[in-house]
Amino acid sequence: MAMPIENVDDSEPSMHNPSNEEWIIRITRLQEALAVCPTDILTRSELAILLEQLDQPEEALFNWNAVLAGNPNSLKAREGVARCRRRTGRSLNW
Repeated sequence: MAMPIENVDDSEPSMHNPSNEEWIIRITRLQEALAVCPTDILTRSELAILLEQLDQPEEALFNWNAVLAGNPNSLKAREGVARCRRRTGRSLNW
């Protein structure tokens, strides 16, 4: 089951600046949910967005690619892959 992440904007960092402890708790909850159901696209998308906000484009890219494996038509995931590839200097060729 996906856990909602408040104040998430796909294009801009959140206006709310959680503490390190809050980030860790959010990531841990998402990872625990994915341990139970690794194909949960909504949870994986939320984790990818959070990782992008934390300047972890490689980890976010891994999760966006997992979303695309489950839903190849996901525009949100395709946009996430493109953002992460740009940030890591990877080619945008699919």
